[in-house]
Amino acid sequence: MNLKNRPALQTILIALLFFITLLIWTLWQFHFNYMVSMYDTYFHSQRIYEIRLAFQQHTLPSWVNFNTFFNTGQAVNGMYPDFTLWPFVWITNFLTPIHQQIAIKVLINALTFIVSFLSLNKRFDSRNAVLAASIFALSGSALKDLTSEMQTGTAIVMIFAFPILFTLKDAIESTKIDPPLIIKTALLMTIVINSHLLSAVTITMVAGPLLIIETIIKKNYLAWINLIIAALLTVVLCLPIIYRILRISKTGLLAPFGKGHVVSEPIWTLFMTTSWNAKSTISVASIILLVIVLIGLKKDKIRQLMPWFLVELVLIVFSTNLVPWGLLSKLPVLDTFQYANWRFAPFLGMIPLILILINFDQKNARLIFIVMTALSYGMAIHTAYHDQFYKTFHSPIVTEYSKTTVPMNNSAKITSTGINSDTLMRTLIPDYAPNSVPLQKNSDGASLDPQINYLISHHLAVTPTKDVPLTHTAIANSLTLTAHNAPKGTIKLPVFGYRTLNYQIKLNGKTVPFKIDETGFITLINQHAYKKVDYQITQIQPMIYRPLIWFSFILFTALIIVLFIPFIKVRH
Repeated sequence: MNLKNRPALQTILIALLFFITLLIWTLWQFHFNYMVSMYDTYFHSQRIYEIRLAFQQHTLPSWVNFNTFFNTGQAVNGMYPDFTLWPFVWITNFLTPIHQQIAIKVLINALTFIVSFLSLNKRFDSRNAVLAASIFALSGSALKDLTSEMQTGTAIVMIFAFPILFTLKDAIESTKIDPPLIIKTALLMTIVINSHLLSAVTITMVAGPLLIIETIIKKNYLAWINLIIAALLTVVLCLPIIYRILRISKTGLLAPFGKGHVVSEPIWTLFMTTSWNAKSTISVASIILLVIVLIGLKKDKIRQLMPWFLVELVLIVFSTNLVPWGLLSKLPVLDTFQYANWRFAPFLGMIPLILILINFDQKNARLIFIVMTALSYGMAIHTAYHDQFYKTFHSPIVTEYSKTTVPMNNSAKITSTGINSDTLMRTLIPDYAPNSVPLQKNSDGASLDPQINYLISHHLAVTPTKDVPLTHTAIANSLTLTAHNAPKGTIKLPVFGYRTLNYQIKLNGKTVPFKIDETGFITLINQHAYKKVDYQITQIQPMIYRPLIWFSFILFTALIIVLFIPFIKVRH
């Protein structure tokens, strides 16, 4: 074999090992026919399920959730960015619901590896780049999303973590008006905003101080122009999600739990309460790499390393109570951060890898990464096995026939028929409900009023004389509730109504007037007593929404083409 081909072959073999391992994990997960779920996994799996059903019915996902979250018509999908999730759902829709959920996690992890490698490969040795990508995908936030708690929004952002990091660094240090850099920044931030809004705020908060420091030191203001133009272009690209969120928000929504009070921990907690797949603290892998860098620090590399140390320091500081979160939590948007480390700590795993690549020569960096990659595979396998068996040993398997409730903070093994089960109390939440819906006292906004919970969880309509049990069937944009022996007069359905959205309500196929009562629920009048009656609730999306999506998609695609034209010309 030609010696010149050995590095490329080794790079391919390292990548092949990663994909074989990921395939084995996928097949292992598939054979269970359930997915281990905990905390936010329930929330995001039901979002995926709602998008799945819409695509199967050849329509756009609804702004309100009629098939999930207890069929309340809650505006979860409308308020939560989901455009970057759509391709993952679309290409996996041939699978069973639970296999689809697993496949999406795998695809996100695989893309995290691929994009990280491609980004690092542009700047460093290919073998070191592929090893670094392996470590990144098999530890920290990426591993946790794969094996434990699935948070698809932040997971998709982490796919592009390295391109975002390098692009923003270039933008902050830019000394001329740079159209390609502006376009690249706008495209990446569009992906972030269409995946997870608070991650966009987090990235801006980290980049802001670094931009100010760079401006003070170098007296360069052209970087501001590049970033402002990129921000304006990002706004244009994100018009569909901005319009959707503003339209729903005008109704007035319940604040997220803990609004106005951001919890933050001492810095020692970030390092002492960690694990290999840490997401809200710094991972063990990152700590090891940082220690190696500090021990082997090269004096002649300090100038190159300082910007990266500064980025890591800013992330660490923002993740802890070193920042006056008590004051910042009074500001709009920041008052919804809930936990500081949730927002910043997932990004802590990138910088240590870059520090190794810069501080050490290629050979020594490769030796370090080979050892760390081997350790990553061992720890990832251990983590996956532990999460699958020991961590959820007593967790119930949830199907459509399950009757025992799963408490809010308990884990469960969810099957294809159990994804939208009414036994999952984690999905009976106030998130994005109208602000007129009563909350439980002293719950810090985390729970609905017990009486409201009772009506929703038991699917009861309220009349002046009795509560009426309902059965339900749903499609993407419509929910049909069926009642027997419904009395004449006012009836309140356990479905949220948003005053700024358009609804059509039909009673036994006939359109009838309705109102939204003082507790935020859709209410109408039975003109007669009915032995059997169907109430069909349809949410009608604004006509401008679809054109905005097409405009954003076409512009996004055009900008990608413009960005790649120089590469096409070079190849010719």
